[in-house]
Amino acid sequence: MKKLLVVALLSMFTMGAMAQHRAIGARLSNILEVSYQREAGSSNFWEFDAGVWNNLKGTQVSAVYNWIIASPDWSPKGEWNWYLGVGGAAGIDWNRYNVEKDRDELGVFVGVAGMVGLEYTFWFPLQLSADFRPVVGPYFGDGVSLNGDVLLHALWPTLSARYKF
Repeated sequence: MKKLLVVALLSMFTMGAMAQHRAIGARLSNILEVSYQREAGSSNFWEFDAGVWNNLKGTQVSAVYNWIIASPDWSPKGEWNWYLGVGGAAGIDWNRYNVEKDRDELGVFVGVAGMVGLEYTFWFPLQLSADFRPVVGPYFGDGVSLNGDVLLHALWPTLSARYKF
């Protein structure tokens, strides 16, 4: 009886994990990132991204929790979603030029990431989206300052393509 209960519980956990939708792909802008999404409830999802920016002079990772705020019925097939989220980001800028010292410097940044976007999931397993994800927080280089470069890079719209499974 105990073995049957253990097998039943493991089966339920496995089916629950498999029932959650996931997507993997790329985000393209002046930031090039690998992107992974995981459903977190019926109308929410996590997005995890990691990539390079600033002509391969920096790297960044982020995790954002998104809420689907509207799902307009704009097409007979597929699904449209507007989403809004908040999370965190961190990264390294290893080739930031300091004009006063006439040299490149290493810097680290952390911050709060906000996200707003629109996605379309086709009737086959492809998802396309466009979004903005600014990151605001301190930059630690030669002193502490606002991460203005990171914020400027994030203000460009980002296009994403993901395989949804």
